[in-house]
Amino acid sequence: MPVDLNEVTLVAALPVLIADVVVGPPLIELLFDQPAATDANLVFGANYIAPRDDVTVRATLPLPVVAIKFIPPARAELLAELPGLTVRSLVLRPSVPLNVGTGAGASLPGVVFTGEVRYASHTQRPTVGQTSHHWQVARQTEDGADHVQQDAAATPAGWETLWRRTLASPQGIVHRLPPVLAAAPEQRRTGQQQATRLHDVTWFAHQGGTHLELARQGSFQNAVRLRGATRFRHQDGDRTKRAGRATFWQVARLLIQRQGTDFQSARPAPKGWCGRYQEAVSPPPGISVWVVPVPPAPQPCYTPSAHLLFAALASADGHLLFVCENHADPPPPDGEPVVVSVRRVYFVINNVTLHRLPDGLPVPVFNLSLSLDAASWTWGFEAQLPAKAESLVAPGSATGPVELVASVNGSAFRVLAENISRERIFGDASIRISGRGRNAVLAAPYAPVMTFGNAEARTARQLMDDVLTLNGIPLGWTVDWGLTDWNVPAGVFAQQGTWIEALTAIASAVGGYLIPHPSDQGFCVRHRYPVAPWNWSTVAPDFVLPVDAVARESLRWVEKPAYNRVFVSGQDIGVLGQVTRAGTAGDVLAPMVVDSLITEAAAARQRGIAVLADTGQQIEVSLRLPVLAETGIIEPGAFVEYQDGSVTRLGLVRSTQIEAGMPEVWQTLGVQGYA
Repeated sequence: MPVDLNEVTLVAALPVLIADVVVGPPLIELLFDQPAATDANLVFGANYIAPRDDVTVRATLPLPVVAIKFIPPARAELLAELPGLTVRSLVLRPSVPLNVGTGAGASLPGVVFTGEVRYASHTQRPTVGQTSHHWQVARQTEDGADHVQQDAAATPAGWETLWRRTLASPQGIVHRLPPVLAAAPEQRRTGQQQATRLHDVTWFAHQGGTHLELARQGSFQNAVRLRGATRFRHQDGDRTKRAGRATFWQVARLLIQRQGTDFQSARPAPKGWCGRYQEAVSPPPGISVWVVPVPPAPQPCYTPSAHLLFAALASADGHLLFVCENHADPPPPDGEPVVVSVRRVYFVINNVTLHRLPDGLPVPVFNLSLSLDAASWTWGFEAQLPAKAESLVAPGSATGPVELVASVNGSAFRVLAENISRERIFGDASIRISGRGRNAVLAAPYAPVMTFGNAEARTARQLMDDVLTLNGIPLGWTVDWGLTDWNVPAGVFAQQGTWIEALTAIASAVGGYLIPHPSDQGFCVRHRYPVAPWNWSTVAPDFVLPVDAVARESLRWVEKPAYNRVFVSGQDIGVLGQVTRAGTAGDVLAPMVVDSLITEAAAARQRGIAVLADTGQQIEVSLRLPVLAETGIIEPGAFVEYQDGSVTRLGLVRSTQIEAGMPEVWQTLGVQGYA
């Protein structure tokens, strides 16, 4: 229904506006999306959350507004003046941006405020709690002390005697004659003369007292009027508002106490990491030619020959079983033990050959042997040849010994024929040759004596790479590092000798040793005890040998000192490490070890483990077994599990010796175990 009303515009910045409007019969177009409230108030956007959009409410209000309420975060702005609008009650909530003037309330143009302005924050104001204690604040009072004796009055006192002072009067004598005689004054001399009034001392038991003010001495003297302190059972309390409490503990005196420990302060040292990738260098100018490597041709399984070689007895069924002469089983995956199964018969086809390099001429051989132990850095070689093969192994005019390749069941060993001797028996003549592996070229007499050092700080792994160079050019030898690397400061490493002596000095400084590759130019650097013997129960063996696969077994018990503590130290620059076996008292001390390369705790710990591991009751086991296809040649450093009767033992291979005399090939393993 249209009526003539004033137009009022209310704009809310955030749609949370509550207004109580009392109107007559207005014409209002409002859209409600919520049910009607019970208090008859219109709530604009109270439950609606939307982006900040201005909301304009237009309405015609013929009657005055009796109440306006603002709820945060609402913001209302009056755009048009409202003549005749009377506000009876204005309720403001927190954060409402309205300026309330003095006296009339909110400054709304065109609005007459006749009521009151109230601010309803609806904020809970909890009562602040107070704490109470048994002692209240004492009132400061000054009290005196009472004494049993009061101050005596100063009164002069004299002495009192039984005799008084006599009067000086003349004395006469009564005569017997009648009184007619005229009494004439006459003095006679008597025993007592008239005393003269002189203040003199007389020799009497008691003298005449004088009225003098004398002090009288009594049991109590005059007290001195001094403010003296008296001893009470309770002393004067501290005149403060805070009560003090007495405790059983006095104020502690600050003491600086030093605590000793077995470990000294560590010296920070930078540590480098060795990655698989080296630092790249810019390629030199020129043209790079990409060469596609050609895969090697597969080795044929059979050697072309018209002759048949029977290696076993004929089978009962009349079938011929052909085997591959060049067959080699793939090595087992890393970390998985090689388990030799139990069989009734172990069938092995042995193949031993000897060739000369570089022409590849075959060298006839009667028998040969190869040996390697943990104390050696190269394979040892011996062979017996027929006398006609002397020209094949003699050095001749060429410099250096002849290099040979010995193949034992598919494993190639490159050796040097360094020593040659000939022996002749009636009707038979043979020669013997001996030598070392190709690693011997790094030692005397083939390698010169040089001085090695480090002008800069290097790691032990980098020191080995530096040793295997000549004038900064690599010699072509590789190192498979298996130790825990450590830092070596500049000027610490100093070694004079050949290349192999410098390599051995670096490895043995922390209890390591070198394992040469049989045919390639490379070394494996391994620790003598990759795992301490007292932790061998957690080691997975590399090879599991049943008792049926071992042809001969021998044991020897060895008793060594049971050391459980050792000191390892550097020389001029380094650390002093104390290595003690865990779980022991550390009361049996091993001889001290001093090495110039003990420069960090990692080096001292590895050397200490090597010393403490080689102690106690040990078992030296010798196992003789064939070179099986599953195992191949077992080299030093491998963990072997074997059967000692009904007891399963675990040991570490320390030596390997191969004896090849056709048609038999045997390998003898020297295993170190613990009882």
